[in-house]
Amino acid sequence: MTPIVAMNNWFSQRMQRWLAARVPAVSHVLLDRRNIFILPTGPGLLFLAATTLIFVTAINYILSMAFGLAFLMVSVFLLSILYSFRNLQCLSLRGLGAEPVFVGQDAAFAVLLEGEGQRPHEMLELHFPGQRWSHADLLDNSQARVSVFLPARQRGLLKAPRLVVQTRFPLGLWRAWSNVDLAMQCLVYPVPVAGPLGGHVLASVSGKSEASLAGTEDFHGLRNYQAGDSLKQIAWKSLARGQGLKVKQFVDNADDRLMLDWAMFPGLSSEERLSRLCYWVLELDRGDIDYGLRLPGLEIDLGRGEVHRRKVLSALALWNGSKGGQGDRSA
Repeated sequence: MTPIVAMNNWFSQRMQRWLAARVPAVSHVLLDRRNIFILPTGPGLLFLAATTLIFVTAINYILSMAFGLAFLMVSVFLLSILYSFRNLQCLSLRGLGAEPVFVGQDAAFAVLLEGEGQRPHEMLELHFPGQRWSHADLLDNSQARVSVFLPARQRGLLKAPRLVVQTRFPLGLWRAWSNVDLAMQCLVYPVPVAGPLGGHVLASVSGKSEASLAGTEDFHGLRNYQAGDSLKQIAWKSLARGQGLKVKQFVDNADDRLMLDWAMFPGLSSEERLSRLCYWVLELDRGDIDYGLRLPGLEIDLGRGEVHRRKVLSALALWNGSKGGQGDRSA
């Protein structure tokens, strides 16, 4: 680590500790002089340099018009401080959280902006560090619900970092901002990945759903050989006909019920199993079939409907591999 990187890390850690003490994590924040910061922007510094140049020229050549222009520019520059600060002052931010998403999607954290009194708040910009900006205007004592986006890169609970709310109103000469932690979280489900199941869903002639699980009763078909398959199930006649190494599949049928089990995906890692289970939860939910979930250390009874689907997906999102002591072992 270079000295410059080490210095930046040290400064960033100190700044985060200072912000945590000055602007603690709460779901509702009212911006005032204690948590609003203000500095000139790049164009603001150029504006100040131009004002200085005009003033020096006025002194050298004793130009009354130049003096007037310089004083006017100084007045505008100083008044912009007040207007930029007042544009954030008394602005209320309330964190509303985010709807669950899947890994790879953007979590949309909802923030409710409210003003006090008749003061408008214009040209507001909100974003998480390193992410794209969201914009809002509050006029006529109105409210605004703004979605601020953050990529969901892994399953579990995604904690929103500090939110930057800023304004460069009215002329872009000053930047007033605040870093607030609205204590928002988003539940991130595993990414659904299609794959063969130890059982699969078929539609019966009556229109009623029927679940077929891997079993020993009825011959279902052939599939390609996989390492670890029993030699007793190899279709030797198919091999003799030059159709390649195939394995016979047998199934046991069960009407309208399916228990999704960790053991249905031997040989896969924990995250791969969770992704396969997530895919089949969505498939079975669309098929209006009673289904349950069995993970190491956790079991959810059979059910259906939106509430049941959210419960099962939440279990997949929050499952900890240390529970049950199974890890990545095949059940």
